[in-house]
Amino acid sequence: MTLREQIVEATQHRGGLKMQPCLAMDAAWFAAIQEDVRKLQAQRPASDVSSKSHPTNWTNPYGNATQHSLLNATGKTEDTATDHDLKTEGKLFSAPECTAILQLQAAFAGRALNFRLNGLMAKSGLSPHEENVIHGEKLRLRFHLPVFTSEHAVMMLDGESFRFLPGYIYFFNNGCVHSADNGDEEARYHFVWDVFFDEWVEERLCNLNSPLTPEEGLRKLSPAEAAALSRSKPWMIEEYVNYKGQLVKVPENWAAAAS
Repeated sequence: MTLREQIVEATQHRGGLKMQPCLAMDAAWFAAIQEDVRKLQAQRPASDVSSKSHPTNWTNPYGNATQHSLLNATGKTEDTATDHDLKTEGKLFSAPECTAILQLQAAFAGRALNFRLNGLMAKSGLSPHEENVIHGEKLRLRFHLPVFTSEHAVMMLDGESFRFLPGYIYFFNNGCVHSADNGDEEARYHFVWDVFFDEWVEERLCNLNSPLTPEEGLRKLSPAEAAALSRSKPWMIEEYVNYKGQLVKVPENWAAAAS
C-alpha cells in the first residue's frame, strides 16, 4: 500500500500505520527549545483543557491538562478559537520571544494548521477517543515533538502503548483510537501540530528513505532507528468516544500489531 493508504487503513482500525518516528533534532537546538518552553510556561498563559468550553474537553481529560496555542490570529497563547478550523491563512506565531520554538514552527510555515504546546501535569491524561482526519480529498496528519517526558508518560494507539522520547518528531495517527497518560509526578509537555498530507510532507517527514527534511537541524531517522523507537506494549480498552461524541465499543477487528 501507499503511505496514504496505510494511514487510512489505521483510521479504520485494521492495522496500517498508527505512528512512525521520523526526525531527530540537533541537540543544541533542542536544548534551546526546552529553555523556551520553560520561558513560555512562566510568561504566557495556557488554556485549561478541563474547561467545558475548551475544544479538547470532549476527550474527557482527567487531572490537569493545559494547552498553549502558538499559531493564531490574536497572539494570545490561551486563544484556541482557530486551532481546528483547518486553515493556514491569517495565523501568526504567538510567542515571538521564543526564538528556538519559532524556528521549528517556521519550518512548517504555510502548512501548519495549528501549533500547540500540550501539557499533562502529574497523574493526568486524555481518555480514549478517535478524531476525524479525512476531510474530503484531504488527509490531516498530526506530529508530536516530546519536550519534557518520562518513562511513566505513554501514548496509546489502537491496541498498543508507546513511549515517545524527547528530541524526536513522531507521526501520530490521531484517526486511531488514542489516549495519553502521564503517570509521573512531573509535568509532560509535547509540541503538537497538524498538516495536510502532500508530497512535501511525505518526503520530508515520513519517507525514511529520503534524505530531505523540513529544516537544517532536523535529521531523518534510518529505518532501523525508527523501528527501535517504535517498540510497544499491548493496550486494551473496552470503549472510547468517537469524533461525533458518541461512546463506542472497541470493534472486534481491532488490530493490535505486535512490535
